[in-house]
Amino acid sequence: MNDQKIENLLNLALEATPGERERSPELEAGYNPREETWQVIIRYSETLRESLKPEWEFTPLSGGYGILVLPWQDLEALAALPQIQYIEKPKRLFFFV
Repeated sequence: MNDQKIENLLNLALEATPGERERSPELEAGYNPREETWQVIIRYSETLRESLKPEWEFTPLSGGYGILVLPWQDLEALAALPQIQYIEKPKRLFFFV
């Protein structure tokens, strides 16, 4: 899947094998291998709720952003929605004390 709405790093993670994702913490961020779901950050316009599948877990944020948890197979369907402007995966944060 190589949609322009999908961030390059997420495209790379989707094309990686499970072993490659396990070895790379950055590629693994946002993926739940047990449930085979992705947690993604989306930028959307208009009313989105009517277009979402009931099994997708949607958390709206401010400014037209939201968080979705959905099966990896549904990412293509999500990108096809006209209300979706951009999809990216969460990033790992590192803190130094």
